[in-house]
Amino acid sequence: MSVATTWLAESPVVERVELDPKSWVDVIRGLVPRADEVHDELAASVAWQQGRVFRYERWIDEPRLGSWQAGDERHPALRDVQTWISRRYRVLFDGVALAQYRDERDGVGFHRDRELKWLEDTIIGVFTMGARRPWLVRPLNGGVKAEADDMTGVLDFHPDSGDLLVMGGRCQAAWLHAVPQTRERVRSRISAQWRWTSRRGRPDTNPSFYAPRHFSR
Repeated sequence: MSVATTWLAESPVVERVELDPKSWVDVIRGLVPRADEVHDELAASVAWQQGRVFRYERWIDEPRLGSWQAGDERHPALRDVQTWISRRYRVLFDGVALAQYRDERDGVGFHRDRELKWLEDTIIGVFTMGARRPWLVRPLNGGVKAEADDMTGVLDFHPDSGDLLVMGGRCQAAWLHAVPQTRERVRSRISAQWRWTSRRGRPDTNPSFYAPRHFSR
């Protein structure tokens, strides 16, 4: 499938990785050949904001910056990617969330996108611009928390600038994903994310990645 545009590759190849019988990740390498150019334009023009997360029983600055674009505010390359995802998977999005990982000290731990609430049937596109960094997924393992250095069952899709990853099916119900901090110095990476849920199945009632959690009194 191809979309006539100056931003997208002419004939992108989609490789599906089956995580389990009901969860999958589609990998589209080099969907946007000029992604570094898009990265630089977004880094310079977007009104980035410092988010906060509740960790260790207090609010701390999130180790990345965030923003949101919708409608005509979207960069034309992001409009093209969003159109491509919508046509291929037959879903619609309100807009696109942006995250900037400024250097090796920025990252996000293993989590699921619980903000969607209905996690049994979702489509989540993650488009990378800028630095190539690890992008990990691991099985939920029945809610048993794994040690930070335990890489059992972990897959690294390692997207390069211009690559698109699409998580689908029960990926948010049964798998976790992360962009870890790195020991090696790395330049800025910007991630664009589109999220959709069919709202089928039982809604998830666990706290979101950003919700306060208290472990002692």
